[in-house]
Amino acid sequence: MTSHRPFSSSRTPSFAFGCVLMALTMLGTTSCAEEEDQADTSAPAAAETATDQGTQIAQADAPAPEGPVYREMIFGDPNAPVTIVEYASLTCSHCATFHNSVLPELTEKYIDTGKVRLVFRDFPLDGLAMAGAMLARCAPGDRGKAMIKVMFGQQATWVQSQSPIEPLTSYAKLAGMSEDDVNACLENENIMSAIREGQETATNLYKIQATPTLFIEDVKVEGARPFDYIAEIIEDKLAEKSS
Repeated sequence: MTSHRPFSSSRTPSFAFGCVLMALTMLGTTSCAEEEDQADTSAPAAAETATDQGTQIAQADAPAPEGPVYREMIFGDPNAPVTIVEYASLTCSHCATFHNSVLPELTEKYIDTGKVRLVFRDFPLDGLAMAGAMLARCAPGDRGKAMIKVMFGQQATWVQSQSPIEPLTSYAKLAGMSEDDVNACLENENIMSAIREGQETATNLYKIQATPTLFIEDVKVEGARPFDYIAEIIEDKLAEKSS
């Protein structure tokens, strides 16, 4: 896992970003993993893992929150026959490898053709990843998906920056957010709580121990895996669906 420099209170937007860093309490022992020896077929079924976390987290009698609210981030046709649920940290180098080198081919062959949908879920390994996750969740419309792509594509730039909130803010502005929107987002307790509770569920119920972790239907795949490895599992699941 990439290490990060400490942040001083003088960096901007200092208060909001400082709140994110201080509020994040890591859950268990997690890491940015390379790859495991084999897929874990004891993982929960996709029908369960793909359940809308917003529904799980929300309280029926809770007042309507102000500002942006947590929503599932789904790539592809929501009715695609095969579901992949991904747990990833925006500061994880192996997650960036998946998004930059493997996901484009998966998108071309399976997601854009309506065979697979990918549900992206945040599993922040540090406060910086939490800040990026919150900003992507606050982006208007579906622009958070584009922010995820940019943040993984430019990961080395902003993660290693002396003031990482500055490039993060620039990405948010490209997505249509103002600096006031950025500050408000980083102070949004509803978004932060939803991400943290989703991470806690992933740790306790689905035994997530490393990022990236994929659930391809009921098959759990940990760490960085090449396209051919993932495609073989997808093909098996598509065959099961059509039989």
